Parts: sequence; structure tokens; C-alpha cells
Amino acid sequence: MEVWAEFTLAAVTNALPTDIATLHAAWVDANPSKVNRLSELVAETVRTFRDAVAANPLNGMDAAVNTIPSVAYHHALHWVIFNLGMEMGVQFAPQVYTLNTEANVWLRMVQNGGIPVDLMAEDGTPSYQAPIRFRSVQA
Repeated sequence: MEVWAEFTLAAVTNALPTDIATLHAAWVDANPSKVNRLSELVAETVRTFRDAVAANPLNGMDAAVNTIPSVAYHHALHWVIFNLGMEMGVQFAPQVYTLNTEANVWLRMVQNGGIPVDLMAEDGTPSYQAPIRFRSVQA
């Protein structure tokens, strides 16, 4: 069974890299209408990740609406940081684009059923195991 973790504004704020946190504070000071934008991004991310998991009927869902599968936590965090940075006009290193791509691939694979979330929990890491009907039979 998959372990779920809270993904909240406080958790994201505490995990922001120092440079992004500093830029965010300056951005909010310069754009007071953006004061709630990070909160909105966190809520949008939780909805998106939970919707992706719920799209596969083989996945169980946690009842708490502010949780995501723990195996998705870093993907979700990278996704928020990337989207916040893009809105603030941050020029990211190429590795950051790779992290964002990996998060998007994970989302699509979970959403289309290519990676059942419960299978990931068995190994403690995201992995794919072919359904039994596709595995070779060994004598």
C-alpha cells in the first residue's frame, strides 16, 4: 500500500532553495497581487497529482485532500519551484528543466496507468513491473 505525505504551503516554503525564497520575497514585494501565488501553485499541484493517481482505478487514494503519494513528493516540489520560477522570470540551469520533464513524465505515466502507484510502494522507489500476462513464463 502506498504511503501518502502532506504537501502544504508550509512544507514547500520550508523546502524552497534559499535563492528562490529570496527572489520570491522580492517578487511579492514588487507585485503585491502575487502574495498568494505560491499557495495557489501548491494547491494546483496537489490537485494535479491526486487527479493523475485517481485516473488509474488500480490506485488507492488517501482521504486527506492535501496529500500526495510520497513517491511523488520530490516531483511535486520540483514542479512548484519550476512553475514559480518561470512566473518570476528565473533563468534555470538545464538540469532544472530535466527535473521538470521528469515530473511531467511521472504524472503522465501514472495518469495513463503505465505506472500503478501501489507497485512503486513495494520497492520503495518508482519502478515499472509488467502485468503478469506480459511476463515471460520460465520453466
